[in-house]
Amino acid sequence: MATLIFMISMIFYTTYFTSLTNYYFLILWFLISLPLSFLTMLLFYFLNFPLVVLLPSKHPYKSYMMRSLAYFLNHFILNLKVTIEGIENLPKDGPLVIYANHKSYTDAFAILEVLPRAITLTPKKSVMKMPFISWWLKAYDVFPINRSNPRETAIELDKAVETVKNGHAILVFPEGNIGNRLDPKVKTMKPGAFKLALKAAANILVVRYDGNDLLRKRAPFKRSRRKLTLMKLIHFDEIKDFTTHQIAELVMSRINHRQA
Repeated sequence: MATLIFMISMIFYTTYFTSLTNYYFLILWFLISLPLSFLTMLLFYFLNFPLVVLLPSKHPYKSYMMRSLAYFLNHFILNLKVTIEGIENLPKDGPLVIYANHKSYTDAFAILEVLPRAITLTPKKSVMKMPFISWWLKAYDVFPINRSNPRETAIELDKAVETVKNGHAILVFPEGNIGNRLDPKVKTMKPGAFKLALKAAANILVVRYDGNDLLRKRAPFKRSRRKLTLMKLIHFDEIKDFTTHQIAELVMSRINHRQA
């Protein structure tokens, strides 16, 4: 949707401005149409905001809008090509928490584009202070993380548990921060990140990110590639008696050793 609106707007603006002058200015009008088309696409999303608020967090239309926006950002802004392996390991429904290694600020966009299921996120609390973006994210029942205030995070955890129980998958980066961008292996994980799966009695999907992670040095002129590997599902019955430390070790081992 986002890509279609952008392309139609770009053709319209370029054609309209050219018709007012002549074809000698075609390239100029094309360049001017790019930011105008981007703003038009953002306006469309803004106008959809009341509908986004009213619909349930995992409604197919809301998921489609988020996936469409991620596709646009990946292909037109970041010049990022995402491939996926092990998609058969993704359950279509049921309580699910997705744990992945954290390689880049674009990791969420990569997974939102390729996973055909309603997914919500775990943004930093600072992101939730940004106007409109915070309102949009709240409509998707995100799980904000406040590393400086564990008590506040604990309150948000109870809400996240209900979100997962209702069948809305949550993407979590248990490292807490972005790791070594050039090394896909995980050194440490925060055990507290796995309380969510235990309290929600949720299955766990482990995802490993591989590929070029220095996007800010390449985008938008050089193509970057990222591969997502979805490991075999860890059913709740397998880890219901585990401690959070044991689950952290299990997830870290799967990511580091590609245990699909």
